[in-house]
Amino acid sequence: MDLADSARGSQPPVWTVLEFESDVQDDAPLARALTEGLSPEGGWYADYRVGTERVVVFACRVFRYTGANDPRRAEAVAYGASVGVPEHQLDWED
Repeated sequence: MDLADSARGSQPPVWTVLEFESDVQDDAPLARALTEGLSPEGGWYADYRVGTERVVVFACRVFRYTGANDPRRAEAVAYGASVGVPEHQLDWED
């Protein structure tokens, strides 16, 4: 996916987007693997849904929230901004 117009800082202009589905309800192993595998530099994160919950994973941090008005969403956005995620990339669908 060519995102050259939205890449900032050390982000590359071309990204690979991975989409997957699972019937497993316990996503803790996935979240843990992502926290260990994502680079802490450059504003890297992963986000996904488990039921009605949005999960946003950064290196060493996991945020879970259930809608735009959930204060934990604001925490995830603030954290993402603090580690270099461009503002326009902090717009997860709720």
